[in-house]
Amino acid sequence: MNLLIHPPLADPTQPYLSLPTLKGYLRARGLDARVIDLNVEAAHHVLGEESLRQLASQLGERFISFNHQDRLTFAEQREFRAIAECRVGLEDAICGRPTPLEVLRDASLFEDPEHYHRARIRIEAVFQALSAAWHPLRLGFNRFDRDVVPWSFDLLEAHAEGATGPFDEIYHRVFDPPEDWNDLANGRLWVDMSEVEFVGISVIFPSQIPEALRLARFLKARAPNAFVCIGGPSIHQSVVHMRAEQQGRLLSFVDGIALFEGEALLESLLRRLDAWRNAGEPVARFEALRDVPNLLLLDPATGVPAVGPRFTLDLRESDPPDYSDLDLDRYLAPSRTLLYAPTRGCYWGKCSFCYYGLTETATATYREVPPARAASDLAQLSQRYGVKNFYLSCDVLSPRFAVALAESLIERGTNLRWHCDLKIDKYFTAERVDTLFRGGMRAAAFGIESGSNRILDLMRKGCDRETMTTVNRIFAERGIATQWMTFTDHPDESVDEALETVAWIDGETPHVALFLVGEFGLEQGSHIAQDPERYGISQIYFAEGDDLRLYALFRQRGGARSAEDRERVDRAIDRVAARFSSRPYPWAGAISTHHTFLHFLRFGTQAFKSHFRAVATATPSVSSEAALTHISGMRKKSRFSLEAIARTEEQFFSRWLPRALYTTLPSRRGFGQGAVAPLSLQHYQAAIAEIPELRPHE
Repeated sequence: MNLLIHPPLADPTQPYLSLPTLKGYLRARGLDARVIDLNVEAAHHVLGEESLRQLASQLGERFISFNHQDRLTFAEQREFRAIAECRVGLEDAICGRPTPLEVLRDASLFEDPEHYHRARIRIEAVFQALSAAWHPLRLGFNRFDRDVVPWSFDLLEAHAEGATGPFDEIYHRVFDPPEDWNDLANGRLWVDMSEVEFVGISVIFPSQIPEALRLARFLKARAPNAFVCIGGPSIHQSVVHMRAEQQGRLLSFVDGIALFEGEALLESLLRRLDAWRNAGEPVARFEALRDVPNLLLLDPATGVPAVGPRFTLDLRESDPPDYSDLDLDRYLAPSRTLLYAPTRGCYWGKCSFCYYGLTETATATYREVPPARAASDLAQLSQRYGVKNFYLSCDVLSPRFAVALAESLIERGTNLRWHCDLKIDKYFTAERVDTLFRGGMRAAAFGIESGSNRILDLMRKGCDRETMTTVNRIFAERGIATQWMTFTDHPDESVDEALETVAWIDGETPHVALFLVGEFGLEQGSHIAQDPERYGISQIYFAEGDDLRLYALFRQRGGARSAEDRERVDRAIDRVAARFSSRPYPWAGAISTHHTFLHFLRFGTQAFKSHFRAVATATPSVSSEAALTHISGMRKKSRFSLEAIARTEEQFFSRWLPRALYTTLPSRRGFGQGAVAPLSLQHYQAAIAEIPELRPHE
């Protein structure tokens, strides 16, 4: 048996695309693998009433333990405050009705703004409580941080080998033999690990990395003869820029790492697994797999990682995704959606800031499934899985392909509704956008980026503000919800140019369904990182504890933007945002999410300027029927001043973080190149050792 696993934590509202795509490719070539979504299982587990009550008991006991002490260190103060402050929200999440799972999976409740808002608040409260229980972890959908320090290899190793983890109960239930075999008759998800020969763990987002590595160790212990591999965009973009010693550290968790695209890798690897197992000696095993395309292995003869020949799939030889292993009604949404990728890479591929997908720099080579075949794939997926709504999960569709796909869907007489990301182009005339609408497009996310033509030129966007304004209005007038993705702080951007972007959004608000103003972050594979001097960047460095090199830091020759200027920009953004009901990913009100698309379909393109307005600032409180007083510690008063702890935290981090992030020193561990910021667990622990202990205020 071969397994393909999607680990926690990520968006649980729809199945992700990568593993069903690999399964479809394998099955078309006489091979197979079972797809398992542990992320959606994690969502159901943490939101289940039994789990929540166990969490409340755990937190209550921990609260009492802290509360009985006669003094608290700074680390204990922070954990105690997290526990104390999460209790009200957790109690509401347990006792409130309807439950979040009921709201998100029932159309009438999902579409009610008050119910939806309370479900979101309660889920966020659950993750706040889960984070307190697993302090210093900070957990959420698409979040798995370790307090204020980045994940080093030592911290990842400690997490992988820890006695317990947040989702171990799920892993034991799915991968260990059941105590009661009758449970399997009730549809319980279970895998007989004695039959497993291959495990592939897909890491799409950084938030999945810690659990992917813990899960790899967990499964290798239960199937020691299986080949365990990790891959996916987030791991790829980290590993492809690592030095050999860093790659070797990561390979200590797994047998191999999948770089670039996985189709040819999996087909070749699965056909060679018998030879790999029978080879016995490490050198012979390496030789059995060294020519597997895109597979990174540790060469035991040299101790140096080596990657097989590069392979890039011709999409004309691709196959539609196979979702047959997944329960599509288990996701946290009232109706099904599927993802499909008719293109890969970016046809433009020039933007200064972009590093996206399975490549070394910028974006992958642009390829397309023939439009007529893509339309046929979508129609077949719709019929097979009873799905009408699709997200075309691509870097971008070329304008000509998007229109050709819509024309093919019209010719087939399909009644599908879809959304995607697009780059604005003059090709999108009123007639062609009308074709997109008739072909089923109902929402599009545009990479607008900036309202300054000078910055757009510096970004190498290949489009100006006037064209973007005109084309966006055409889409809006045809009934397609347009979502703007912009950001400030691109290198060399002035404050006035940042404000120009916000003012442009303000003026175009009637024609924009949603918008996002982010802040520039430097990606290792971007053109800016490859040619920093061109963009006025004098230094690129990383935090000492960031062994995965996920978060590049940099200095501009003109210096950082002042706090006063940042506040001016933030105030301007807040004024425009007040007209919208925007929410973080993956909720309704975030760009290109399943929930957002469902609200566009039900309430129209203005849904987030009207539908949620009455509850945008509502704050749920504990239900009067809450009944957790029997759980010790859930209602007990704190003997320590939470306000004093909060003040100490604010004072400490306002002093320490600027030094930890923006002071540089020579790398002391050999993983970095040049200078690093001192931010690491050791640096943090040394800094907090000087903070006085806190005594009770009684």
